[in-house]
Amino acid sequence: MKRKMTIPQSKEAIRRQRDLILSATGDGIYGIDMNGKTMFVNPAAAKMSGFADEEMLGFSQHELMHHTYSDGRPYPVHECPIYAAFKDGKVHRCANEVFWRKDGTSFPVEYVSTPILDDGKLVGAVVSFRDISERVAAEKALEQSKQRERDLQSDLRHASRLSVMGEVSSAMAHELNQPLTAVINYVQAAGRLMESEDQFTKDKALGYMGKAVEQASRAGAIIRGLRQYVEKEDADRSFECINTIIEEAVALILPGGSDTGIGFETALEENLPSILVDKIRLQQVIVNLVRNALEALQETKNALLVISTKLVTGDMIEVRVSDNGPGLPKALKGKLFQSFVTNKSKGMGVGLSICRTIIEEHEGKISAQENVDGGVTFCFTLPTLPPVLEA
Repeated sequence: MKRKMTIPQSKEAIRRQRDLILSATGDGIYGIDMNGKTMFVNPAAAKMSGFADEEMLGFSQHELMHHTYSDGRPYPVHECPIYAAFKDGKVHRCANEVFWRKDGTSFPVEYVSTPILDDGKLVGAVVSFRDISERVAAEKALEQSKQRERDLQSDLRHASRLSVMGEVSSAMAHELNQPLTAVINYVQAAGRLMESEDQFTKDKALGYMGKAVEQASRAGAIIRGLRQYVEKEDADRSFECINTIIEEAVALILPGGSDTGIGFETALEENLPSILVDKIRLQQVIVNLVRNALEALQETKNALLVISTKLVTGDMIEVRVSDNGPGLPKALKGKLFQSFVTNKSKGMGVGLSICRTIIEEHEGKISAQENVDGGVTFCFTLPTLPPVLEA
């Protein structure tokens, strides 16, 4: 069997193939000697830099294309990674510098400077670089897009708050009416009692005055909460027990205990996990729902109001405020939680809308349903703390 002989290519053929490869590549490629002078340059390098071959060959490549940082500071040659390649014999890579064109403009590049060895001796370096202007522009555009997005989200949250300013303004009168009315009643009652010479009566008057202070403080807390709602910041939240929040809210709206003539019961499940909430705003929800129920029960025989809590689905707490009153008016069905919708002659229709806003702020849900045996049950859920936080 005859073996086919391979004829070695001539040096001229090899050089021609090398030149063809250098001409065909889209990356800029040039070689420098031990003095940093340009030994060869391919068409892509000349095109990107704007220099002609004769303007580059034999001249310092650093002085032509790498003389200045992107911020305008001079780039000393001893700091140049390109030159370092033929000093330490190592490959140097860079992806965040600029090269300069003949016309004085710059363009971002990534490059690799590789030492050239001749029989183990360093004789220079070959540099391969590419213009990354499009990539940098795309990255900048993406970052700007993420920032326009972050700003937009912030603006939308703020706009959302501002969009309900009319609702909140009305709610201020709505929410402050009860504690301020209580303050007036307590102070008037205390004034009458202070006219008595009986010490027990005077002590009772002092108790009323203390109640008035509590109600005034609550009014101030409501105003602060409403202000925080409008501002671009989250209201202060703390780890709380829902049962305690309910008990305190009920004490605010039913300071006289059973004086209303309406039956009141609680069914609060024990050992419920903590919830992370704005306590004052959540108390607003309880006060609103209880007050609505009390108003609905005014003409009801054997009126009864029940508040219950329980853990559902393992990670949500359910609160139910139930009454046996007349139920929901037909005109309000399907739009109960909309702003400015009410069947009260003196009502503004913002209480339940505010309740929904507060519950949704806490990542919960609120709903209302008519009871089979009469009356209405308002139900809302709140997420419990994750196990790690509970620990």
